[in-house]
Amino acid sequence: MFHPREFPQTRPSLLAAVQKTKGHLTWREFFDRYAPAVYRVARLRGIAPNDADDIVQEVMISIIARITDFHYDRDRGRFRDWVRRIAENKIINLARRGRRPVSMPDAALEDYVLDENSLESLWEKEWQLQDLRYCVDQVAVEISPRQLQAFRMYVFEGVSAEETGRQLEMKVGYVYVIRNQVLNLIRERMRKLKNQEKAP
Repeated sequence: MFHPREFPQTRPSLLAAVQKTKGHLTWREFFDRYAPAVYRVARLRGIAPNDADDIVQEVMISIIARITDFHYDRDRGRFRDWVRRIAENKIINLARRGRRPVSMPDAALEDYVLDENSLESLWEKEWQLQDLRYCVDQVAVEISPRQLQAFRMYVFEGVSAEETGRQLEMKVGYVYVIRNQVLNLIRERMRKLKNQEKAP
């Protein structure tokens, strides 16, 4: 089964590299950055896990076949919007083939398709969540395993600072210090991602 990983918004330089070389590390990086959101949105739309895996594969195959025809132009829309359109078409095609998502109502297919505003909101939320998760993964390699464990326990798992400190044998004050340091690193990574999106 496909296991979602984290990825940021597309850098124009990454698109250029992918267009020049397929089957190498750059393509692997590209897959790791785009496939997770496609998978998660498919699951949020009610698609069963195996069918969501299939949709991811079909979307990536479509991109491989058409990537050389894509020209990065911010005025014409973001690359991730193109990925989204391909994915949505695959989701609709799945429903038309009679393999409806488990949460799909019995109403007509047209009733199932979300209105544009709802769909845009769903995808945008997933892109933003993915950016955050990517930044957390990037920061994770910059800090010690012990610091990472403390941050995950306190911030992600909701374990109290006192209990985190007790389990990891560190002072409560240090747990707060780790939280602040890591959050600052994540914010800096997020700023860099936004700046990369603005680059020509």
